[in-house]
Amino acid sequence: MKSLVAYYSEFGNTRQIAETIAETLGKEGASIAMPIGQLQPSQLKGLDLLVMGSPTHRMNVPEAVRPILKSLPRGILAGTPVAAFDTSYKMSSLMARFSAGRKLAPRLRKLGGQPTVPPQTFHVESKEGPLCEGEIERAQAWAASILEQLKAQAR
Repeated sequence: MKSLVAYYSEFGNTRQIAETIAETLGKEGASIAMPIGQLQPSQLKGLDLLVMGSPTHRMNVPEAVRPILKSLPRGILAGTPVAAFDTSYKMSSLMARFSAGRKLAPRLRKLGGQPTVPPQTFHVESKEGPLCEGEIERAQAWAASILEQLKAQAR
């Protein structure tokens, strides 16, 4: 399995989660984590899975990420399994609907991606972090659930 975890991170929290996810996915094949700013459309071809993540800024995807997503050719992820995550403060269930992961997921679908699992939020203690206790383990478990879902779909 070939997977890519593309992320945007300002303070390193989202990078930590992305690297943890890539490491877990790497148990089933080639997997790398890379900053979304380095992402080239050619790197999206032939993927078995794309995971994308960013922090939540003002209840949305950060401004720096939006033009990158808009620049990707429509349909480039046709049929590719995708998943989205974000890092954020703990929010009420009402506010959690406005997380970056929940905004990334439909954008990945518009590019042709096929969602594998619901978007996930990993929590930070303050704006610059650190990650809340247990979030690395939750990222490992979430990545493992993606692998299980892909295996179930392949049956």
